[in-house]
Amino acid sequence: MTIISKNQLTAAKRLLFISPLALGDFLYIKTFIIALKKQYPHIELDIWLDDNRCNTESWRLSRSKILQQWIETEPAFTRSYGCCSSDKQQQVQILDAQSLNYDLIITHSGSKSEQFSNIAREIGPDAFIVSSIGKSKYFGLFDSFLFRKSDRLFKLKENDLPAKHHITDRYYQLLNRIVGIKLDKDDFMPSLTIPDHVAVTTQNWLKTHFTDNARQGPLIFLNHLSTNSKRDWQEPQLFELIQLIGNKSPDSRFVVNVTKENYTKVSDSVRNNIHLATMQVSVFTVNEHFFELPSMISNADLVITVETAIMHFATASNRPLIAMMRQKKPYWAPPASPSSHVLYAIEGRGHISDISVDTVYQQYTKMIKVS
Repeated sequence: MTIISKNQLTAAKRLLFISPLALGDFLYIKTFIIALKKQYPHIELDIWLDDNRCNTESWRLSRSKILQQWIETEPAFTRSYGCCSSDKQQQVQILDAQSLNYDLIITHSGSKSEQFSNIAREIGPDAFIVSSIGKSKYFGLFDSFLFRKSDRLFKLKENDLPAKHHITDRYYQLLNRIVGIKLDKDDFMPSLTIPDHVAVTTQNWLKTHFTDNARQGPLIFLNHLSTNSKRDWQEPQLFELIQLIGNKSPDSRFVVNVTKENYTKVSDSVRNNIHLATMQVSVFTVNEHFFELPSMISNADLVITVETAIMHFATASNRPLIAMMRQKKPYWAPPASPSSHVLYAIEGRGHISDISVDTVYQQYTKMIKVS
């Protein structure tokens, strides 16, 4: 028996999914929401991305815009609501959503479950609301009070998951038990289809930035920054790794990925580093559209990245990958394969920067030998 019944889904016109999704979250969860659309094609499926922070941090507003661009390309979704920069903007957005009279609302969050339950009820006074929550406070004794704005609650049953499960297993349980979708395990992993015009833009970028026809070697895509300093590799580490690889393979081409906020700083650092003068290093950032990023990744011969959505895009694009991760939430790790390796931060503070350059370089040399 699912939490939302088949009769409710058949009668519903609109369903709103509320979750502060990051790029990696959306990559994996969209498979299961799209499965719902295929099963009930008459339902308009909308996504609420606002994380209820209501601040002007550029990284979160930029990521939200990128996600909305992505959602627009997915036919299963009708509309999306992005991150708000103020309480006033959020109230306007809530009123916009109210006007659509959602029949069903699903919220999914860890630390902000109660907040989203309240927002959901504000959006849909008459909606049937299911809140997916993380660990209950106070042993769950006050769940009925804390989530009094929701009609039903969902809690993940981790004991029902495989011991070494992936995030897709968690998302499948979520949507299977709330709305009853059914998918074979082989269909859990996502794929990415790059629009033709973006693929052409990528090829033009590569031709413009790597002009030496005699040095068109392996394209190595590197990403050393995240939205959390604990998940960042340091710039000197990045440059040392480029030197080591470049000395071993002088025709290698290096694409260093950054956000727009970091583009000028990292570009200046590359340009002013005398040790990189003979290396083919270009700094890349998304300019116009989200798909520029997965398009560049799909052209890489190797992706080396810290714990961000980029490692998931590399997996979806079947690119050889070295990912650097902390030991928290191992179910986010890319599935193991001969060409996909995860290096865990097991020393020091357990931060990504505690993974040494030599450790990454040794993994690179192993992969080169195998290939």
